[in-house]
Amino acid sequence: MADLVKIYKYIKIIFYIEVIKVADLPIAAVVRIAKKSGAERVGHDGAEALLAEAERYIAYLTKEATKLAMHAGRKTIKEEDVYLAARSV
Repeated sequence: MADLVKIYKYIKIIFYIEVIKVADLPIAAVVRIAKKSGAERVGHDGAEALLAEAERYIAYLTKEATKLAMHAGRKTIKEEDVYLAARSV
């Protein structure tokens, strides 16, 4: 029984860390972009989904841009790397 309590506490900690990790971008900024793009209203769950997908896309774009910069012999990501990475998506 004690082992199950330890596992539960471990899972609870992991879940808590994951929930905090999602909030890198401000949700208000995502809602503002959605409204400028034509959305009349954005629900809280919709805004959270947009936020999660935006962060996933930015992470993917950064990985691809990093590969391009390294191929060019640089450690710094430049504007051209980002645009080329976005075209490859």
